[in-house]
Amino acid sequence: MKVSLQALARHVELAGVTPERLADILPMLGLEVESIQSFGLSPLPLVVVGEIVSFEKHPKADRLSVCQVDVGDGAPRQIVCGAKNFKAGDRVPVALPGTVMPGGFEIKVSKLREVDSMGMMCSAEELGLGKGEDGLLILTPRKPALGTPLNQLYGAPDTVLDISVTPNRGDCLGLRGVARDVAAALGLQLKPLSIKTAAGLASAPSAQEGFKFVRSSSEFCPYYTLRTLRNVKVGPSPEWMRRDLEAAGLRPINNVVDITNWVLLELGQPLHAFDAKQVREGIEARPAREGEEIILLDGKKVKLETGICVIADAERPLVVAGVMGGAESGVTDATTDILLESAWFRPGEIRRVARRLGVSTDSSHRFARDVDPAGVELASRLATDLLIEHAGAQVVGPAVVVGQAPRADVTIELPTGYVAAKLGTAIAESDIIAAFTRLGFTVKPSAHGLSVVVPSFRSDVTRPIDLVEEFVRIYGTDKVPVGRPVAPLPGEEDTLSSVFTREVSTRLAGAGFTECCHYSLRDAAELNRTLGANKASALALDNPLTADQTHLRASLLPGLAGALALNLSVHADPHGLFEVGTVFRPQADGTIREFIAVAFAALAEPVTRSWKSREAFDGLRAKRLLQDVAALAGVSAVRLSFGPETSGLWQTNHAAALADRGRTAEGACGILDLRWTRLIGIKGSVVAGEVIFPRSAFAETRKIPRYEAFSSFPPVTKDVAVIVPVGIAASEVESRVRQGAASRVRQGAAKAAGKEFVLESVNCFDVFNGAGLPESCRSLAFEIRWRHASRTLTDEETNQALGVVIASLEKGAGWTVRR
Repeated sequence: MKVSLQALARHVELAGVTPERLADILPMLGLEVESIQSFGLSPLPLVVVGEIVSFEKHPKADRLSVCQVDVGDGAPRQIVCGAKNFKAGDRVPVALPGTVMPGGFEIKVSKLREVDSMGMMCSAEELGLGKGEDGLLILTPRKPALGTPLNQLYGAPDTVLDISVTPNRGDCLGLRGVARDVAAALGLQLKPLSIKTAAGLASAPSAQEGFKFVRSSSEFCPYYTLRTLRNVKVGPSPEWMRRDLEAAGLRPINNVVDITNWVLLELGQPLHAFDAKQVREGIEARPAREGEEIILLDGKKVKLETGICVIADAERPLVVAGVMGGAESGVTDATTDILLESAWFRPGEIRRVARRLGVSTDSSHRFARDVDPAGVELASRLATDLLIEHAGAQVVGPAVVVGQAPRADVTIELPTGYVAAKLGTAIAESDIIAAFTRLGFTVKPSAHGLSVVVPSFRSDVTRPIDLVEEFVRIYGTDKVPVGRPVAPLPGEEDTLSSVFTREVSTRLAGAGFTECCHYSLRDAAELNRTLGANKASALALDNPLTADQTHLRASLLPGLAGALALNLSVHADPHGLFEVGTVFRPQADGTIREFIAVAFAALAEPVTRSWKSREAFDGLRAKRLLQDVAALAGVSAVRLSFGPETSGLWQTNHAAALADRGRTAEGACGILDLRWTRLIGIKGSVVAGEVIFPRSAFAETRKIPRYEAFSSFPPVTKDVAVIVPVGIAASEVESRVRQGAASRVRQGAAKAAGKEFVLESVNCFDVFNGAGLPESCRSLAFEIRWRHASRTLTDEETNQALGVVIASLEKGAGWTVRR
């Protein structure tokens, strides 16, 4: 927002405060200064008022005119001009020879197409007054005397600060709000507003107002006022108002429209003026109806969606509420009666409608940031004063009101010592009271500290901690002493999910992977590949901010693959990445469920040369990593099984789906779809894995690890090999081995009683597919390990246990134990 210092001085005395000083103060108040600009007429002593006595066409140039211009110093001087917007008798700025213009060029006596020119008649832009109307700056309406230096008409140049206002500070989208903060920071008094129009609202229009109703049937417009003014004379605005608007970057239009815009700049409250003769029967704030359209003030024709809040008369919508007015009911040069609207609209609805229509205006920007409800009537009264003074308006009765202000002042209890505790230093209560009072807050003692009444213009201050922030803004962070924290720093979270995240990150980083973090919003094409179009639609956002972030992500793998492609394209390491984050999956009942996901991806073959070849990263290593990740979440490898994976992310016949008998984990590992990875710029294969867990898997209280002494007696190891059909997964055979090996022992009781031995592990250590085996079969060899807690096992015991295992295996159809 652009803030003119001359305009700001109407609200707070700035004598002795330089622009540079303000630029230092405002950022400490949370208002960042983006630029400091000079505005207005710089000292130009040789630019004076002249009158065009006569003019004729240039003899050798169709687009030029030869003018005789009187500047009050004797005979008229001849000036060649290319503008077309003047007539004889117009008074214009004339730059005499010797003038150095704001652009840096000097005016000299010269010949233009062989015709002498004794100076230059100027446009507003050439004088540094902003981009005005095309052509010369016409001064005739101001009736200046001939030869008057232009600096006498325009006064001293101004300084304009362009400040960035954060979304929570809607009160600073008006000069009054900025001035309030500046006054508080400098210990100055905020000047009172002078408004003559009496306060007071009526619940219904009077007979003299010429319309039958004012009402609201929209939940998005809980507070609406309308005032009738007649005999309005539409014309140019006063020079000071035009200057204020131009300094703020607005183009003056006419006195009525300019007054509404000027009040918006002053108070931050948008207003709208209707041509009363274009309004049929009355005004209503209501939802748009099916098929309704409106032509906006910018000439754009908009088809209104059902439910969009509009301001309408008895027949048609006139305004897209809080966003932009319609062309049919706008003020024109022929307008004589106006209806002045001042209202409060719900911020969320204004943001949604402005984004949906692709329209952003000064009004929508302010309404979307929650304007002050108490400013609705105040702004209407101030605008009425100006319309009476500068447009000759006559007021017809008080403003009609519908609804009531949706928000009032808020009282916050501030306990004794609260500010000091948060800042870590002693703060005098008098300093706290002084800071809040300067901000316009009301402070009273209470039983337990201070009772602070926050005015409605500060909707962002609702809690005691907000008051601490406000105090520091005004008191000054430089006054808070530097010291060590008086409270211990919080440690790491000890929840199951946070412990799992730390442990899995450590495990994957130790395996040579580098951690990534991607946005949880992805594009539609990615979701269609991951889930299919039908399921992907369930994760679509209603109002996406950008075209490439339209859906909640369902997998971490596309982000990792994209990062690998980027690293390859710029010849950067690393080539193995992992991520821990949230993903979302649609459920059969229509809900969306959130999961904790772990994914990793790496190039199958190294891309850098080395004197020693590196072992390729293959599907078996990915499977092992996936099992390790699952184990860290409490899912043992015994519960896991693998089968073919067929989703669109994976290469057919080169990926395995992970299933968990406990229904806690699900995932996949293998080679990513080659067509997809090549499409994103990866030539080789990408081996990856991903496993997801429901949040409920980490909902229990974390169990404290308990450590037990290990047995000092040696284990006994036995090997067994079994021939099975190639379609039988090793995990299925391992499960049968475990069942047989454990049937001889009671694993829980053995540790306590020490009477029976314990199965420690089962490990598949060999796969053989060579000669000597039946067709379509393979041999799987397993190592089985038992141990007793208090003695050495005998051969008889372990041989009996191995016999049980062999018997269990030979029950499988087509399974044969090799002897």
